[in-house]
Amino acid sequence: MPSADHSFGFVFCGGGPAALGPVITAARSGRLDELLGRGIALVEPGPVGPGGLAHYRIGANSLGGPFLECLDGLGDTGPFAALHDLPETRLLRAHADGHPPLSVVAPFLTRLGAVVAGLLEAHPRCEVLRDRAEAVRLTPEGVVVTTGSGRGITARRAVLATGGRPLTGYADAEVAPGLELAPHRDKVVHSSSLIDARHTPPPARGKAVVVGGSHSAWSAVDLLLAGDTDGITMIHRTALRLWYDSADEARADGYAFDAELDVCPVNGRVNRYGGLRGRAHELARAALGLPGAAPAPVRLLRAGDPRDTEAAHKALAEADVIVMANGFEADLPPLHHADGTALTPATGPTGTVVTDRGHLVDVHGTAHPRLVAYGLGAGLAPSADIGGEPSYTRRADGVWLYQHDIGEIVLDDLLHTTTTGENHT
Repeated sequence: MPSADHSFGFVFCGGGPAALGPVITAARSGRLDELLGRGIALVEPGPVGPGGLAHYRIGANSLGGPFLECLDGLGDTGPFAALHDLPETRLLRAHADGHPPLSVVAPFLTRLGAVVAGLLEAHPRCEVLRDRAEAVRLTPEGVVVTTGSGRGITARRAVLATGGRPLTGYADAEVAPGLELAPHRDKVVHSSSLIDARHTPPPARGKAVVVGGSHSAWSAVDLLLAGDTDGITMIHRTALRLWYDSADEARADGYAFDAELDVCPVNGRVNRYGGLRGRAHELARAALGLPGAAPAPVRLLRAGDPRDTEAAHKALAEADVIVMANGFEADLPPLHHADGTALTPATGPTGTVVTDRGHLVDVHGTAHPRLVAYGLGAGLAPSADIGGEPSYTRRADGVWLYQHDIGEIVLDDLLHTTTTGENHT
């Protein structure tokens, strides 16, 4: 049974791919008994495993094979063994060399999540609560998480992996100096309204403008192309980044890149984190007019480029719908200090701010080791531990990273880092 001082070592708020990452990593590295022995309360109202991916209308931005790599090293016996030959696994394996629809990935993650939930439920120091984390309060010794049913869960640390929500103020954002969305806010929707089936998408007709150049922006373009649109304009702020397995492959495709800044020093891939893949790669390649590409489905305008400023203003004014694809912040429950005052997380252009160990940073620049936050909207910044191209300045997230590099960072921090104080960034 848990100690009198702390019911659990950790309370995991959320049960999607990010939250399960450290558990999968622990199982693959022989540290699962140590992690479960600390005591885990996992709080998740929905199915454990897929998270928001279960509702996405788009394809994955990675090949199907990497989703299955979490099974490597788990052996042919034990609770994970049955996963190797399930129908959901076989279907995903059939997409190993392609970019599968997330509707194919989600069932596999659901079965994986069921195994992890079973391990927790069977352990005397762990528990799975089919509930929602409604509030988190720091205490002198740890944290207290209050659930929707009113239960207070005490633990030494909280893992906040609750998914993402649109960045605050996205409909009024400044795209570039002198180019703002505020005058057109009644036409602005977030890219998640198209991508996530839990939202009602805007009518896909008339003229559309997509602001951004990321995978979610191109996914929105792809979904709009399936409707009755009368032309799509993309206003992007930075150069479009395409992913390539190697520098030689990028050169052969006619893609211009910086051999120092755009290449990952760990594996040699071009735009490892920031590069577009799959259908997004195909659409962007066409828009850039690379050799052999199909006719461009979208007009490109560069925000901040004086040559495109007038056209960008006109496109926004004439648009029937403007899709903002500027990313996410962490969808956190209300957070409080031990005295009950609000703890406000810091946010920036890339989402909720955390340290390179995943410790949540507040608006005063204080990092809170007892609050570990990562996942959509709060990814870790690229570092020597996880590699990535030097030119990539956003946050790193993704199912493979949660189960490997980021999972290892979080697991090491949970098992080995003391949290007897707070530090500053």
